[in-house]
Amino acid sequence: MSSPYIANTNQSEETTSHLPDWREILAILIERMWIGIAVAAVVFAGFFIQLKRTVPYYRSTAVLMVDLQARPILNYQDILMHNRANLEYFNTVVKTLYSRSMLEKAVQDERLAANPDFFPNRLTVAEKAAAAQRFLTIEPVEKSRLIHVTVEHPDPQIASDLANAVARAYIQQQLENRMSASLEAIDWLQDKSEEYRNKLDEGLLALQKYREQNESVSLEEDQNIVIAKLKTLNAALTESQTELIGVRSRRNAVQEQIQKGIPLEELAVQLDDEGLTEALMHLRQQRRKVAQLQQRYKEGWPELQEAVKIEQDLTARLQEACDLAVVALERRYEALVSREEGLQEALKTQEQLSFSLARQLIRYDDLKRNIEADQEIYNAMLEKMKETSISETLPSEMIRLAEEARPAGRPFRPVPVKVLSRGLLLGVVLGLMAIFLLHYMDQRLRRDDEVERLLGVPVLTSLPFIEGESVSERGIYCHLHKTGEVPEAFRTLRTVLQVKPSLKNTQVFLITSTQPGEGKSLVATNLSICFAQDDRKTLLIGADLRRPAYKSTFNVDHMPPGLSEVLKGSASWREVINAELIPGLDILPPGRIPDRPAELIGNSVLDGVMAEIREEYDQVVIDCSPLMGISDALLMMEYADGVLFVVRQGITHRLGARHAMRRIQETDTPCIGALLNGVNLKSLSNYYYYRRYGGYEYRQYYMKPETSDRA
Repeated sequence: MSSPYIANTNQSEETTSHLPDWREILAILIERMWIGIAVAAVVFAGFFIQLKRTVPYYRSTAVLMVDLQARPILNYQDILMHNRANLEYFNTVVKTLYSRSMLEKAVQDERLAANPDFFPNRLTVAEKAAAAQRFLTIEPVEKSRLIHVTVEHPDPQIASDLANAVARAYIQQQLENRMSASLEAIDWLQDKSEEYRNKLDEGLLALQKYREQNESVSLEEDQNIVIAKLKTLNAALTESQTELIGVRSRRNAVQEQIQKGIPLEELAVQLDDEGLTEALMHLRQQRRKVAQLQQRYKEGWPELQEAVKIEQDLTARLQEACDLAVVALERRYEALVSREEGLQEALKTQEQLSFSLARQLIRYDDLKRNIEADQEIYNAMLEKMKETSISETLPSEMIRLAEEARPAGRPFRPVPVKVLSRGLLLGVVLGLMAIFLLHYMDQRLRRDDEVERLLGVPVLTSLPFIEGESVSERGIYCHLHKTGEVPEAFRTLRTVLQVKPSLKNTQVFLITSTQPGEGKSLVATNLSICFAQDDRKTLLIGADLRRPAYKSTFNVDHMPPGLSEVLKGSASWREVINAELIPGLDILPPGRIPDRPAELIGNSVLDGVMAEIREEYDQVVIDCSPLMGISDALLMMEYADGVLFVVRQGITHRLGARHAMRRIQETDTPCIGALLNGVNLKSLSNYYYYRRYGGYEYRQYYMKPETSDRA
């Protein structure tokens, strides 16, 4: 399991996302938690003070119900009555309730007028009404016929009295308006009824005059008589024409048969006469009798002769009857023709009379309809006059007080819980805004993610802050302490540098920073000690020739000869190596501070020295000067295989670190990664950010057994 201080070494060396993760956000909040708490406390205190200074207001509400079913004066509601159910009428009620005249009428209520606390500074009714308007709110209830008359006032009794007074004033005004409208309606109905009565009389006189002009008591009855006669004549004519058609057909057939010489017997059948039919029957019977006698007797037989004579008489009678029937048929035909002509003449005369009556009835019906319409309107007006005179004394049903306003038991505003909750919420929001504002205004680097996003290199490790120790003890901390968080952090850094595939052949590490005081010498010394403890032949080169930390780190009284003397040619590098301060670690001191360190580092002597050092040592750590404003580190990078950039938590500035990293990138020496130094693991923000596996357990893991048992 990897250490909690080690960055993900497999992470790409490109810049990661600019969005912080939850651990970084939590660390930001904890880091400046007291600022947020202070801002929230100030805001909350401001709301609390304002709550104490605010005058409490009490709310009372009277509820009015609007009856949308109006009582019509006339039956012609679509013409004489507006639709009270529409939105315009409802809004008119609301605006009227809120009008100045309504408030002035409400202010004159006896309860308000007798109350000395009701706007004592206002003398006139108009002034009190104007002042009361500020406390009044009229709100229609959605999807209902209710209107809330709400008053908010510091005095709960005044609030309820004013709300009830406004509601009652409107109801009273509605009643007065309704009574006034009823009286006006009665007057209007009386005038109109008199007008229609005169009009009705004129119509009756005109109708009577028209009857006299046409000499008819009742044109309707005359028309009915004419129509009845027309029906009778039409029926008689139809019957006569039908009979005439039959007689004409039989007459024509008989004449045709006579002209053709058809036997008498067939003609008798065609004439269809009862006497002729009876004579024909007797003749046929006699003929059968003669035929029978002729079969038995001879022609001279008396009985046969008698029978033949009778047959002849019957034949003569049949002829005579046939002639009479033909004459009778002709006479009947002539009679029917004459009758048809008479009926047609009578029908034509009756039709002319009917047309004349119809023309007279047009004017007659028009006069009669006008009289009936005037009579109906006149009767309706008389009825409505009676209804209106009765309804004017009834109470108004259009607006009624559904619920009276009552004095409130507690203030409507301010509500302490809501005000304080709002203050707390606003304080928390402003506190969070202050925390993140200060965080983004603060240009100092504090966490691994910030360093990686800004510099574009991975953070190889986060080195804990060493407190309670002297400068010398901190410089060789890994030599003095075998276990603990700090030694394990440096050992982990050593392991990362050894096992990372791209760093296995890296021999010379150059350690630098942005500016002095960021712990580069501490990191270089303790990392060299860790390399030496791993049985690797290690050399620590003090290459900071301007402000070396050699004396304070190793607690020596004077600066021995070192790198500056070697570069000047006054000493060999092997002669100035110190192998006694730290067992297993060779140290090349910086030597005395030269006048021109950059020129000294840039001469050719260092090329040979570094070539010999590479041949003798497994690991070389160069403690170099900072990058800002000094070129010494850039000159030394030529001899290093990789650069370790030290960033001090809460000290290193963003702009400076970015500029220093840009200078490193301009050289041919790669930057292996950054080291975040001075991480205070006791800080609450760093605790949650870096201690993923818990603080106490991690310390306990690296304690000595006896120490752990005692703990």
